[in-house]
Amino acid sequence: MLPSMPMVEACRADDFEFFQPWIDNGRLSVAQMQRACERYYLGKCKSGKAIFWMIDDMMEPLDAHIGERWISEMLKKREPMLEYWPVEHCLFGLHLLCPAEIISPTEIAALELRSLATEGTQEITERDKSLTDGTDYTDKISQGEKISAISAISVGPNNSRPICVVESEASAVVLSELFPESIWMAYATIGHLTPDLFAPLEGQTVILYPRTDSTLSTYLFFSDLVDQTLRLYDLDLSVDTTLEDYATAEQKEREIDLVDFLLENCATKPFE
Repeated sequence: MLPSMPMVEACRADDFEFFQPWIDNGRLSVAQMQRACERYYLGKCKSGKAIFWMIDDMMEPLDAHIGERWISEMLKKREPMLEYWPVEHCLFGLHLLCPAEIISPTEIAALELRSLATEGTQEITERDKSLTDGTDYTDKISQGEKISAISAISVGPNNSRPICVVESEASAVVLSELFPESIWMAYATIGHLTPDLFAPLEGQTVILYPRTDSTLSTYLFFSDLVDQTLRLYDLDLSVDTTLEDYATAEQKEREIDLVDFLLENCATKPFE
């Protein structure tokens, strides 16, 4: 009855309305939408609402955000036996730090081939040879093989990419295709945002992108959160000031996030 990967797989979907404005203006393609949805294991319920799974860095689903509700609340209401289930949350997208998730099978095969070449080994498999023709080995390399390959070749946990954290899960999904040089996560709601959520990110460079508002209160809250977190954990953590510096008074009144700002301000010109 608790969240599990089979439960995640049972509701997978790759078509969501929040992508449509970016597809309409030519910034993203349908293929990119599908790739991003697969990356974050997005699901869809019968009503059409997106299911944003909170999967931790050990690939364990902890909870899911559906609209304004949590699947943990729904399960507890349905099953009295779950009354004492101690629900935990993590950052949306934390699973991207799992070694088996941060590198594609084709990249792993290429790394294996490079490792063989470095060692002077002449044996090259058919899979390695076909890397040049773009063959996708997604279904041919197991999770265990991925982890073994990464461990053997000493690839860092995030390929040295900074981790960027926004509020909305949908925004994180879109931004992962707009700016793939970063790993995008989301905190979903300020209500459960505490320093402990950043414990799995120790040693990483993390940039927070809170919504803007007309009173500066959200930015000040995050500045205080950074101070508290840095007292507990060793990471390079900061708050981005783009929205505070460049959003208009009207946009701040609407409390827009980074994706809103990009869609409204960069629709007809390149991103900077």
